[in-house]
Amino acid sequence: MLSNHYTLQVSNKDQGTRLDKYVAEKIDHLSRSKVLKLIQNSFVLIDHKKVNPSYKVNTGEVIEINLPDQTSANLTPWQLELDIVFEDESILIINKPAGIAVHPAPGHRDKTIANALINHDLGISKVGLNSRPGIIHRLDMETSGLLVTAKNEIAHRKISQQFAERLVKKVYFALVKGIPQDSQAIIDAPIGRSPFNRQQMDIVSTGKSALTQYELVETYTSHSLLKVLPQTGRTHQIRVHLKSIGHSVVGDKIYGQPEPALNRQFLHASSLSFTHPDSGKLVNFDSDLPVQLSQHINRLKSPSDMKDTAYR
Repeated sequence: MLSNHYTLQVSNKDQGTRLDKYVAEKIDHLSRSKVLKLIQNSFVLIDHKKVNPSYKVNTGEVIEINLPDQTSANLTPWQLELDIVFEDESILIINKPAGIAVHPAPGHRDKTIANALINHDLGISKVGLNSRPGIIHRLDMETSGLLVTAKNEIAHRKISQQFAERLVKKVYFALVKGIPQDSQAIIDAPIGRSPFNRQQMDIVSTGKSALTQYELVETYTSHSLLKVLPQTGRTHQIRVHLKSIGHSVVGDKIYGQPEPALNRQFLHASSLSFTHPDSGKLVNFDSDLPVQLSQHINRLKSPSDMKDTAYR
């Protein structure tokens, strides 16, 4: 199985940035300390040459990152009926249900989407990392919606590259507590591990840059439905950013409060746009709200609860 491979080209705005900081910013799941080790062990090269972590990158330079697979664990296929939105010889788009992890992690060693993928197509087991076959990006366990996976290494590399360069357009719908003061806004706040709880993320000055745009769709007595467009892909980004402005996602047990009428958080990945790895054409996929979420909205739409539909 091949290692995960990224190729980045330095743009004008990144001129003069330290190499370790640049790579950590571009690839969300890599911490700066992890990047430092990769550079020191020649897994990060500039124009095929090893350089120091403190090296200042220059416009136009090509940076190659190879991520060695550090797990030899074999996944067990899981017979989960996938909700397939689209499939061809290179990509598989699914609707991930809430309550299922995307790949194995502490506390979720099996019965993940990764296990279901290799049951659906054993060939996917040879794509990407052993523990994350075909996986290109993630959705939180309690988030539902569109997930793109790759069926061959070329597709995996090309789409991963688009995510790294922020060329993939993602749209989510979130129901939040309260009513935001602004009908639309951009939240610009760095995200990193919480200094008080390492299992959680928070707004921290030393975190990675993170941008989240939102638009108010509809308001109710004490809730709001938001269309959310994350411009970066940090861990728990939407949930942390919405909490930071005082409007946590309904049902978020970590950054908000459980919702008695829901057994999940109200966050759904509804749209995904990217360039197809084979055709080079822009493709777009959409996903309606799950029945449970749309029913919850309908309960809020009773005459006594409805406040404003001007933004629909």
